[in-house]
Amino acid sequence: MRAAIFILAFAAAAGGAVWLLVSRRSDAGAERLLADLTADIERGGVADLGRAQAVGRRLAFSSPRDRDAAARWAFASATLAADYGVDTSRETADALGRVGSTASDDTASVIAAAARALDLLHAGDRDAAGRLAADGAGAATEQPHPLYALGRARARNGDLPGSARALEAAMIRAPAFAAARTAWAEVKLDLGDAKTARTTLQALLGQSPRDVRAALLLNEAEDALGEPATGPIAANCPTERWLPPSILASCTLARAARARRDGARLQARALAETAAGIAPDEPRLLARAGLVLCQLGAVDRGAKMVERARRFMAPGSPALAWAAAAVPLGRGHAGTLPTGARPADPEVRLLVARESLAAGGVGALSAALDELGASARAHDVDLVALAGLRPDSGAVARAAGDDPVRAYVEGLRARLDGKLDVAADRLRHALAGHADACRAAGEYRATLRALKQKPEPSAFTALRAENSGCVNLPRP
Repeated sequence: MRAAIFILAFAAAAGGAVWLLVSRRSDAGAERLLADLTADIERGGVADLGRAQAVGRRLAFSSPRDRDAAARWAFASATLAADYGVDTSRETADALGRVGSTASDDTASVIAAAARALDLLHAGDRDAAGRLAADGAGAATEQPHPLYALGRARARNGDLPGSARALEAAMIRAPAFAAARTAWAEVKLDLGDAKTARTTLQALLGQSPRDVRAALLLNEAEDALGEPATGPIAANCPTERWLPPSILASCTLARAARARRDGARLQARALAETAAGIAPDEPRLLARAGLVLCQLGAVDRGAKMVERARRFMAPGSPALAWAAAAVPLGRGHAGTLPTGARPADPEVRLLVARESLAAGGVGALSAALDELGASARAHDVDLVALAGLRPDSGAVARAAGDDPVRAYVEGLRARLDGKLDVAADRLRHALAGHADACRAAGEYRATLRALKQKPEPSAFTALRAENSGCVNLPRP
């Protein structure tokens, strides 16, 4: 009897020891995974966030009571939605449900509230996202997540200086939180400070050379500074299938803008339309795509992109405000450009020159070109062509391959010189395929009236297809 009791006691003790050992190993594994999850979120690249999402999901199922892991899982999912346009709302909601109440200021609650704010931002509820992010940023915590959410919310609401301050506070609170530095560089670009953005992004890519979002933003900064594109995706867009559409669309759009500046309009148009076709609901990307399309003459398509962006971004946000200004200008109206910050973007510089010509004539254009500087003109064939309207520019060479912008400039020069036959011929070749095709149509019709001629109805077919709102289209 005593032997049996001893055997049972020994078995129980051994079982307890084994359970304790397995439990400790399990806890150690969970701690390592939580550390990996935290580090991936701090790096903040799209691949890092994808790993964080997978690790968070695994921890949530293996440790259902781990609120910290669930909160970080929620934050990774919501950041993928807000920053990359990935539809992760269902997974974010699942993760937030595992956190439970977020009424306190403990770490899990603070991170979960930031995740909820980013999810609301992705859904287009900017006001609610801003309020929730502001409440989280005021909590007694050392976590950077609520400040990051606040910075992103302020940017969407058009408060770029406030966004920069929130992101700077996040960087001070957690220097390793690289996502805040990437977002801060993006804000600097939209505030017009390409040099600061470039320096920040170069440092980031030195630490994380495979961060495609930082690489794309660096290319933006280099384009704005007139420098050759460098970095891991300077020459070609990445082809990995796991990348979100926003990355592929951003890269394709950058290639389209470069092709336009080089004069390869057909290639630029095809690339811009491809980018527009795959762009998700990420408003800065949508606005920039709308601007590029308008600069290529596809005003109707560009206007649709701008309207999509309006659902998720305040009208005063510089990226949206400047894209929106391109629509009425492309349709033949001479309006006013946005006040305040001017994004560091070659497309914005071209827009300034075009609006100056439309509103104030050759004199205003000349002043605008002087303000933009010789470096800007040297890297954009359309600015070079527009500079041909200046009185001191000399003779304008015949457009190679009948480039429509050069044909437009030649037509305007001939009209100013009283050479109406030449003007009519050149303007006839400028009625589609570029940003000022609508204005060319107005000049063409006026020239023909002076010559007591009538245009052929088919002359405006292409313009009507790409810019149906053009005020200078004749009635069908």
